[in-house]
Amino acid sequence: MAEKKQSPAGQQGQTQTDNKNKYSSRTIIAIRQIFISGNKITAKEINARTGSNDARKCISILRREGMNIQDIRMENRCKLYWWERKNNQQKNLFGDE
Repeated sequence: MAEKKQSPAGQQGQTQTDNKNKYSSRTIIAIRQIFISGNKITAKEINARTGSNDARKCISILRREGMNIQDIRMENRCKLYWWERKNNQQKNLFGDE
């Protein structure tokens, strides 16, 4: 009978998707902070700041969560993203009332 391979120490009970979900939530929080600071930024710059490779996906998630993230296509075919604050949106963004 074939023996099961044991997982490396420190990774027992964690799957690949668990690690990915934790990483994505950290990335989303970092990107949210970038937008709240008032910066206008491209996806390439977001990826460089956060060390990730999925800025556009995170922007999509933030839009679904209710952030009013606007964009415009620049002459070099990159998109410039920024957050336009609505009334009381910053208070409700983190669930505070």
